Amino acid sequence: MFSLRNVNKRFGDNVVLNNVSLDVNQGDVVAVLGPSGSGKTTLLRCAGYLTKADSGTLTIGGRQYDMNKISGRDLREYRKRVGFVFQTFNLYGNKTALGNVTLGLRVAQKMPKEEAEKIGKALLERVGLGDRMDFYPSKLSGGQQQRVAIARALATNPEVIFFDEPTSALDPELTGEVLSVIRQLADEGRTMIVVTHEMEFARNVATRVVFMEDGEIVEENTAGEFFTNPQKERTKAFISRSSSWTGGEGKTPEQNQ
Repeated sequence: MFSLRNVNKRFGDNVVLNNVSLDVNQGDVVAVLGPSGSGKTTLLRCAGYLTKADSGTLTIGGRQYDMNKISGRDLREYRKRVGFVFQTFNLYGNKTALGNVTLGLRVAQKMPKEEAEKIGKALLERVGLGDRMDFYPSKLSGGQQQRVAIARALATNPEVIFFDEPTSALDPELTGEVLSVIRQLADEGRTMIVVTHEMEFARNVATRVVFMEDGEIVEENTAGEFFTNPQKERTKAFISRSSSWTGGEGKTPEQNQ
């Protein structure tokens, strides 16, 4: 359904992505893990045409795109097929929660205001913000802002949603409410690629896990196999170290009590 082939990206002499290929089937939730600087976010940004890859191809729904060059028309078409949720929300401060969700529908898709607001209200209800539709971002918590961002990404009913560390800017107590929404989307069969450092989320929600380091995919497997039977020594070391941070076996200290 969605695939990346031979994606390369460097910044000066620094090779950030080295011939990376990835296939994502419909309904997959792919968690992309790895240490800082491994290329995770750059891969996602290249897939969203937010950063231009040096080379590579992208295929979605049978349509192939060159990742190094794309016409404005093709880019507009492609972006209707995908959604992107950023680390830092990227909401418009001068628009309400509803205004942020409906903006793309009204401007990019020329949808009538009444129709766009009907969709926007339903999506905000869906992410638990039915009582916050008229609030501006400055009046929302970080978790609420990120849920608005998720509703915005869902507005065009995308075929794939990219999440770039969706909880990294949140306090720990707000992380759960955002992960809960993503879990609900997974249960609905949404196709998602999630760059994350939340190991327990990856273990319990992802259908597949990709581990990256130094701009390459080191290991890829089902979530169950990845965590219980890693094949590469580097993967084993990463899981072991991550488990020690969370209190053992990928669980938080509270969960291990």
